[in-house]
Amino acid sequence: MRTVMSRTGFRSLRLSREKLLLASGAVTAVMLLAGCSGSGGNDEPGVDSFDRSTGTAGKAESGGGDGADAKADDPEAGRPQLRMDTSAVEEVRMSQGYFRCLKEHGVKVGKMGSKLEGGDPELLAWPNGNMQVDHPEAEKKCLRKKPLQPPETDPKKNPNYMGDYTDWIGCMNKRGLKVDPLPNGEGWNYKAGTTPPRNADQIDQECMIEAFSE
Repeated sequence: MRTVMSRTGFRSLRLSREKLLLASGAVTAVMLLAGCSGSGGNDEPGVDSFDRSTGTAGKAESGGGDGADAKADDPEAGRPQLRMDTSAVEEVRMSQGYFRCLKEHGVKVGKMGSKLEGGDPELLAWPNGNMQVDHPEAEKKCLRKKPLQPPETDPKKNPNYMGDYTDWIGCMNKRGLKVDPLPNGEGWNYKAGTTPPRNADQIDQECMIEAFSE
């Protein structure tokens, strides 16, 4: 099953290899509203800000803090960011820290070997299964090392996600990559009896970029 957000193909909507998770995953940068303030004695007591972890706008606290506490509470702070045009090799390389962490916490993680064309066979590979379900404690401890899916392919960040997802599925089918969508835009499966073309990953990624780009 292909999921939208992961990759070793890029399920930039697996994308996460487990879920889109995607992803995410995985692109044009998502617009974030950042707080800003001028220097001088006429500053307002608070400024508009955008919380990436909750997706809500608010007011930044005034004062002499450096924002370290806020960053510590942001589950996405410091995580590698995938783009929609990130290659499978690049994604695997960016995921090595995450894979090593999972392995250190008891998850069975093998090496790529000959599975990834153009990649170092000694690189660690995506483990089997859904880490959130099968190894929740390891996933929790290693999440800060896990690459973020492209923002365009993240339903929480893209308000037009389902429309873009529908276009993505339609594009793949039109170009000969016969797939069936999964409920709620969670990914896709090959149609029964389908033999994927040799350029399946290319079609997948090109259609994703076309569908999710502005």
